[in-house]
Amino acid sequence: MPVAQRLPFPYRPEAEVVARHLQSISQSLDWAAAARAATPWVQSVRDNPPPFWAMESLLKEYPISSAEGLALMRLAEALLRVPDAETAIALTADQLGRADFDGSGDKVLSRLSSTAIAMSKHFLPDPQTGAGPKAEPGLMAKLGAKTVVAATLRAVQLLGRQFVLGQTMKEAQHEADAARKKSNTLRYSYDMLGEGARTDADAQRYLKSYTDAIESIAAHASKTGAIEQNDGISIKLSALHPRFEDAQSHRVLAELVPRVWSLCERAARANINLTIDAEEVERQELTLEVLEALIAKVAATLPAVARLWYGHADLPDALAGTH
Repeated sequence: MPVAQRLPFPYRPEAEVVARHLQSISQSLDWAAAARAATPWVQSVRDNPPPFWAMESLLKEYPISSAEGLALMRLAEALLRVPDAETAIALTADQLGRADFDGSGDKVLSRLSSTAIAMSKHFLPDPQTGAGPKAEPGLMAKLGAKTVVAATLRAVQLLGRQFVLGQTMKEAQHEADAARKKSNTLRYSYDMLGEGARTDADAQRYLKSYTDAIESIAAHASKTGAIEQNDGISIKLSALHPRFEDAQSHRVLAELVPRVWSLCERAARANINLTIDAEEVERQELTLEVLEALIAKVAATLPAVARLWYGHADLPDALAGTH
């Protein structure tokens, strides 16, 4: 006999929610027109494949679902943050030792990457025993593990440039401006890399980073043009509160919402987009609660704008029905 659930289930049934939303948009979108608009974009991507060294090409050879792909992605994520050579050597040896790069296909990228990785593994210590590399005497043996890690680090940096424009907002905006000289229709949403806040001091530091970033974007934004013509910013709620979790929902709503609202106000004055990034699924409900609280603030502060968004004369009542 099944045990009765002691607490009410905190999530709405996914199938019902998806079905309701699909029904609401089924008659509101012209899918044929959307396909016609997307076709030339898709064809352009197919006609102009990325270079062999690009991350997307590498992931075609080593999918993220494979041990090889996971090892490479872990290196790409973690190696840039390792402060000392010994730890970097251990990390690289551990990740490259977890996968079999020798069994890849016959494509040029496969042969090049497999050869390079095999050589790297040859000059790194054994990830299980920690024993030194078994290289033959000579120049390559003398170069040793540190050189392998330095080369790997440089490769990771080159791959990372596809996703990380710079270490500072000034660097990132400089790179964005350079890219816009080739294609002036490009627009960017800037994101601060990093993990979630662990302390309130962390959260305050992230809040200042977001604030400074908005001010930096605002300095280059048009105050009167269409908002989509300006660059924007993306924020993580977990970076703005150290306890962004359901167990602390009351505290989160009391402390986090004012911080996010201050960023929203700054972005609105600057005429730029502000995006709240999605996070882990267990934070989805709390994210929606924060979003709902922000919408209620919009309703109270700018009712005309809120009615324009939602088409409701009495927005608070309409919001009450969104649970």
